[in-house]
Amino acid sequence: MISVNASFIFFSAIVFLGFILNGLFSKTKITNIIPLMIIGYLIGPIFGIINTGSGSIVAAVTPYFTALAISFILFDVGLRIDFNKLKKLLLISTIFTLVITLIMGVIFAILAYFIFGWSIIISLIFGFAIAGPSAIVIPTIVNMLNLSDNIKTLLIYESIASDSVTLIFPLLLFGILFTGSLTSSTIVSNVVYILVGSIDIAVVSALFWLYILKKFKSARLDYGWMLTIAMVVATYGISQQIGVSGTITIFIFGLLVANLGAIRSEANESFFSKKFGIPDTIDHIRGYQKEIVFFASTFFFVYLGTLFNITVLNYSSLLLILIAAIFCMIMVPLRYVVAPITNRIMSKEKGKHKTEKNVISFSVARGLTVAVIATLTVTYGLNIPNFVDMMFLIIFFSNLIESIGVFFIYKKESKNQKDITHVQISNT
Repeated sequence: MISVNASFIFFSAIVFLGFILNGLFSKTKITNIIPLMIIGYLIGPIFGIINTGSGSIVAAVTPYFTALAISFILFDVGLRIDFNKLKKLLLISTIFTLVITLIMGVIFAILAYFIFGWSIIISLIFGFAIAGPSAIVIPTIVNMLNLSDNIKTLLIYESIASDSVTLIFPLLLFGILFTGSLTSSTIVSNVVYILVGSIDIAVVSALFWLYILKKFKSARLDYGWMLTIAMVVATYGISQQIGVSGTITIFIFGLLVANLGAIRSEANESFFSKKFGIPDTIDHIRGYQKEIVFFASTFFFVYLGTLFNITVLNYSSLLLILIAAIFCMIMVPLRYVVAPITNRIMSKEKGKHKTEKNVISFSVARGLTVAVIATLTVTYGLNIPNFVDMMFLIIFFSNLIESIGVFFIYKKESKNQKDITHVQISNT
């Protein structure tokens, strides 16, 4: 076990490394996710610098750390989305999300059933758990890219919506597994309860908090961000405690706080600007939020790396690695085939249209939801051969493929831009 002083040094080194990797992205177009996950893998399973096994400090704080990371990152996602833009894209984004999630969930379930010999329910749990992109990883990558607001909003919305679906559906399947049956009416009522409950809590929480901040001007100017973060964590905790989706709740909470709170006073004040408009405080919150999200996401990706279990390479583990890599590569052409659903919101310019379609196709990074479902099988005492290792390999390879894809997409776009500039100069 490392000393306290060494822990402080290591902690600081991770922060500086995350900063350097973020800075290098503009030049290399390689995200910081894979290097940070590799660091986590090295300090955890490989060298054992940090004990991540059952009963360890890391295992004990994992639920609290992941809850904080989700709260901070998804609140920031909601803060940075313009509701008017989301409203215009909502139908197309929802159709695209449902179609691609359903296709991937079924295909991966069928493949898992025949390759690993799992039961139909276990195969479906696996298939739908890995069917959608991560609500933590995708926004981090998308906000680094030079994309139109339409495509950014689409991908962020998809990651939030699919993350909820890929968590809710496997949880319902776990219910069938343990109870032996679950009626269609029960499934529908559970889904409706989660969705409606999440929205209700988000709306009540956001309106209450904006009203409080509006009333206490001096406090919000000095402590607006810290107080709001406390409210974010409380809202997430309440939603999880009563059995609704913390992911959906915090996203909508951030969306409402940003869009209602940013309404500026006019000569004839509207009801919302009078009761909830605090634009200066919203700008203040956004400024600080960017820093806390960098901090939380950096350590979250290191943490993901510590979750891998494969430490010995033999025929079985190499075969498993190959299967996981193939699964992740299949995701790209599947998304490419479904991407035309979003043609209406893509750029009409041929070059940009192709770039945006390629970015949509390579947005395959998986994250927290896959890890949660993997660890739930251990929590429930289910011994499913290769299940947990496959889940964590999917996280690694999906992030690796997205990083490689983004790198080559933007490298090619940069080359095309140089060629265009060269032709223009030659013509003049």
